[in-house]
Amino acid sequence: MASQNTETTDLTTVADQTIENVNRFVAYFQDTEMWIALGIKLTGVVLIIVALYVATRILTSMVQRVFTLRKIHEDNIVAQRQNETLLKLAQNTIRYVFGLIMILTVLGQFGVNIAGLIASAGVAGLAISFGAQNLVKDVITGAFIIFENQYKNGDYVNLNQQVDGTVIEVGIRTTKLKGLNGQVTIIPNGQIMQVTNYSLENSVAVVDIGVAYEEEVEGVEKALKEIAKAVEAKYHDLFIEPITLAGVQSLGPSEVVYRLMAEVPPTQHFAAGRILHKELKAGLDERGIEIPYPRTVMMPPTTSTKGAPENAG
Repeated sequence: MASQNTETTDLTTVADQTIENVNRFVAYFQDTEMWIALGIKLTGVVLIIVALYVATRILTSMVQRVFTLRKIHEDNIVAQRQNETLLKLAQNTIRYVFGLIMILTVLGQFGVNIAGLIASAGVAGLAISFGAQNLVKDVITGAFIIFENQYKNGDYVNLNQQVDGTVIEVGIRTTKLKGLNGQVTIIPNGQIMQVTNYSLENSVAVVDIGVAYEEEVEGVEKALKEIAKAVEAKYHDLFIEPITLAGVQSLGPSEVVYRLMAEVPPTQHFAAGRILHKELKAGLDERGIEIPYPRTVMMPPTTSTKGAPENAG
């Protein structure tokens, strides 16, 4: 009987505690002052977010306006590209800073100790830095790329002899390239070991043209020089210096290869090469100079009577 009374008492106690917890829970949500305080905090958070968002938009617009006014007076395309690079970097920095301020301010509204959080972040940052060495390397390399002016927005570059394209954004951590087919390649700055920039100096278009062995070298060189002069006159805005004939570049299996070179504005060597190939083909055809191409000779099988049986009789 005693054990049964004890069990009944325990069940009663559990039931009473459960009812008390439920009543406390309901009372908490029926607390008007709590909802008013929460509404004030949420209103403050919304106002902080809106204010910082507006401030971010105003500052980024002001920075863009400053760089735009500066760009109007710049006649140098290199300086204009540098302006675009620094503009995006400044705008991204403003967004990062104000975003961090917004997060800390919102946390402060909910009673988080910001001073202690910042102090602990310094200690935690030291520990995180050991595990985020690649991120630190990306940031440091990106800073050197920007301040050393290795490349800018709009430059045509080749990175690590693996990927090439037009720079569309130079960030503090990554670089974005747009290829000829429209693909966008994002490369961490820490992985960039070699940069080939085609936009810093004038480019050189190098064109090789093959001519049949039967043609005389002197006659071919004279024809190539005449064609080069005609191309210079036709496309005078493209070629900075006269097109030069380097001479015989190599002796192929079925052709003599001649090389022509032309100095053109930065990144224009692709277009100049296509134009030269087209004009050389047309000019050599007009002069009757053959450009060889592979030929296939079909040899019919021969009928052999060796080993054939002799006709009896």
